[in-house]
Amino acid sequence: MIKLGSIFQFIKKYLPVYLLVNFSGNPIITHQDYSNALLIGYTVSFLIYILFIIDVQTLRKSIGIITGVIGLIIVIVFFQQRILGLVSYPGILGYILRILLTLATLLHLKHEKVDFLDVYIKTLAFIVVISFPFWILNQFGFYGFDTGSSIRRSLIFYTSFEYQFNLRLTGSPIIRNSGVFWEPGAFAGYLILAIVFIAFKNRKFQVGPYKKETFFLLVGLLTSQSTTGYITFMLILVIHSMQTYNMGKIVIIPLMIFVIGLSYLNLNFLREKIDKELTDTEQMSSNDISSGRFGALKMDLQYIKSQPIIGNGWHVSTRYRFHPQVKNINIGHGNGMSNIIVIWGIPFFIFWLICTYRFARQVSQSAITASAGVFIIILLLQGEQFLYYPVFLAFFFLPFVYENIMSVESKLYIIKSYFYSK
Repeated sequence: MIKLGSIFQFIKKYLPVYLLVNFSGNPIITHQDYSNALLIGYTVSFLIYILFIIDVQTLRKSIGIITGVIGLIIVIVFFQQRILGLVSYPGILGYILRILLTLATLLHLKHEKVDFLDVYIKTLAFIVVISFPFWILNQFGFYGFDTGSSIRRSLIFYTSFEYQFNLRLTGSPIIRNSGVFWEPGAFAGYLILAIVFIAFKNRKFQVGPYKKETFFLLVGLLTSQSTTGYITFMLILVIHSMQTYNMGKIVIIPLMIFVIGLSYLNLNFLREKIDKELTDTEQMSSNDISSGRFGALKMDLQYIKSQPIIGNGWHVSTRYRFHPQVKNINIGHGNGMSNIIVIWGIPFFIFWLICTYRFARQVSQSAITASAGVFIIILLLQGEQFLYYPVFLAFFFLPFVYENIMSVESKLYIIKSYFYSK
């Protein structure tokens, strides 16, 4: 018989991370009229709870960390106001709240001695499992609650897409799996991040004891049919071969490159999408707008050159001041890295990047694994606006909060992974 205490411990361990993931792009939570009120209510309540359970030493350290991150944002906003003359305070407040929600979640896990990476990996595997029957159902119909979009509805645990739109967009009769997120590419990005976390925990790109979770993550990735997801996974396979097989550099790597090339030629949705984006980018003028990865990057370079240090801010009037036509349309910006640099400036992004690498190096204890993992994370940013959301904002705090966060089962995992690698 299941004990009530065990259920309560399970909820305390997994629910905060599951909610953090949902606040990172589930449209029923993040794309509604009530989304801001929900974010404020949940974040403030969580912070009050944290203040009651946290010890004084951790509180002092946390204040120092959050002061550094938010202090940097305040300095940037001050200069944006002085130089650009306009800032979006609601947008900035929402961003700060997402940062605070991230820190609150990590502090809760630290208090409970729960490994964030372990819970995140298992949470994403769970999302794949629970989304699968809804994804199959989506092949036969378009169901769910209204999300404010004519092509997308939410079943809370799965985001459903309209069949004819998918057919026009991809040419495929198969609806792509979005999990709980706003689109399949986002789902693929979070799945790839889970695979990278497995590599960090194993200290190299190997499955280790996470065989079951890896299987589900790959099923989710395969059904997402994401261009970025497929490309980054192919890169992961190459890194895995180099780190695992003695003859990897001589035999496995050329073979993997051949397989990747063959996949590119035979996967129509992959080849056609990349070729179209490259062609459209080449034909762009400085006044043109684009929602593609490469086109958005080309478009953003104007803004980065204009304000490389302080960025161009959240407000549409300053963010897109060289493209005033954007004020009246939603272009669906396609490059998350260049977009965040345009908004906050190069120093802000470099600070996040340093924190990300520091954490990767700290956990993996391998410069090669850490560098490869960070490179893959950067590739993920080329496709989606992940740095808008709490999961990717966690890297600001993970190097400082993750230490001493591991539970007994996580320490046993390290011992198990050592024997798996032998």
